[in-house]
Amino acid sequence: MTDATNQMMQRRKDSPNGAGHYHLADPYPFQIRVLIGGREVASTRDAIILKEVGTSLYNPTFYIPPGDVQLELFRREPDFTTQCPIKGAASYWAFVGSGAPVQRAAWSYDMPLDYSKMIAKHLGFDQRFATIEISPL
Repeated sequence: MTDATNQMMQRRKDSPNGAGHYHLADPYPFQIRVLIGGREVASTRDAIILKEVGTSLYNPTFYIPPGDVQLELFRREPDFTTQCPIKGAASYWAFVGSGAPVQRAAWSYDMPLDYSKMIAKHLGFDQRFATIEISPL
């Protein structure tokens, strides 16, 4: 087996939900910009790319450190959360930077399960609303 295959098999074994649902998370070695409605809301060289496999293969998600997000353009949505069996409880954020708010444009895991601690407090963005631009450093 290759090192990558061994890593995937170990993550699957260590998953708090048991075999069949796991993720791999790595530092992403490129500049990431996030735009909503054409407005830059985040820019970082410290993104984490999370690749998750559960009942299906999910699209990779970029998690951005909160210090690289213009949080003043967002409002936490206290009445809506979701639960992931391997990440924990997600809090959601509405984009309020222009015009009508975009509900659930972003989410974060403030207190993720230990298995997913690498994305604690980082924000992920719903790509139905956000454009992700990737450039070399």
